[in-house]
Amino acid sequence: MLKVNLVSYEDLTDEEKKFQPSNGCGKELANYIKVSDGADTVMILSDAVEPEDATFTRDFKGVVKAIEQAYKIGLRDGKKLKS
Repeated sequence: MLKVNLVSYEDLTDEEKKFQPSNGCGKELANYIKVSDGADTVMILSDAVEPEDATFTRDFKGVVKAIEQAYKIGLRDGKKLKS
């Protein structure tokens, strides 16, 4: 089941914390969108970016991938319900 949550740095696992960027004000002060499929983390998006890179063609290009992943998971889950 798809879950999309707005979380803080403290809500991430230790493993997830290791891979977060420390741009902008730093990863500890950033906000995160955590996309999960059941118990599996699919993707984590962060707003820890430098102001000059805060564009959809640079640091926020992961939003497109997140939407595509959510669509695919929704199709899969919908097919399960239909069966």
